[in-house]
Amino acid sequence: MSHQCICGLSGELKFPLTSQYFCPSCFSLKFEKRLLKRIPRYVRGHAIAIALSGGKDSATLLHILHKYHRKLRITMLAAIILEEEIPEIQASREKVIDQLKSKYSDIRFIKKSYSDLFGYSLPSLVQKSDKQGLGFTPCAICGVLRRHGILRMSLNIGADFIAIGNTLEDEAETTLLNIIRGIPWKNFRNQIEYKTIDGKSLPLRFKPLTKASEGTISTYSTINHLSVLNTQCTFADRSLRSEIATFLTAMEKKDQNILYNIVSSMNKGVIMKTQVKKVHKCKKCASYSPEPECSACRIVRQIMS
Repeated sequence: MSHQCICGLSGELKFPLTSQYFCPSCFSLKFEKRLLKRIPRYVRGHAIAIALSGGKDSATLLHILHKYHRKLRITMLAAIILEEEIPEIQASREKVIDQLKSKYSDIRFIKKSYSDLFGYSLPSLVQKSDKQGLGFTPCAICGVLRRHGILRMSLNIGADFIAIGNTLEDEAETTLLNIIRGIPWKNFRNQIEYKTIDGKSLPLRFKPLTKASEGTISTYSTINHLSVLNTQCTFADRSLRSEIATFLTAMEKKDQNILYNIVSSMNKGVIMKTQVKKVHKCKKCASYSPEPECSACRIVRQIMS
């Protein structure tokens, strides 16, 4: 059945939970307008680092921030690539990053590996952890190191904010994971203000894609011919997140609103006051951390000692 776009052309594309159909051009423009509304006004006029994995989510974020960088008055736009050194992914990512560099030649691309920052690759840390029976999942190790590495790299280039490509599915999965692990307060992480001991400002994170579904982002990236990484992490099947994702996919077939309801719940219920936490310099890597030893250095020490 043929549908008509608001522009009068034939339209076959639509957003979840809506009835209006769009042609590719109008769909793309509508998506961009939605994302721009999700970018906090306080980000405008500042230096932004994008955590770029090469996947469709971060590539989409890179494309839109670059397209509208003048409107947003972005003073510096940089792409941060943190390489876990997983052989099955690394070669594919390098090809995608090279294509993105060619397309966005005016963006600064900074790449570091886990070995560069922490002394070991992710596979080597996982192998050692498994051998010692420490109980760390690959995602637990990677999550700690990735978050810390992105912060370090952002500080080094003078970024004021870090743009993260978390999607609707990512946010819903994280919300449930934090509840299951008994740390629901982490769902309110954005209500924690960090103060460094030397008065230095730490770059804040913002996530404009948290109301956009994977399917919608995939459609947008296809329309705009974005080069993206499609290789799945070899450790993905060992994560609790993958089981949560499977559960949510099944539940979404019964209730299309379930992901939106879960994400919206983070801003409802218990009203938490803004917490102020002091940030130290890690005694080993000299980067900033709420504890005297940062979580990245601590987990590497526990595994390799």
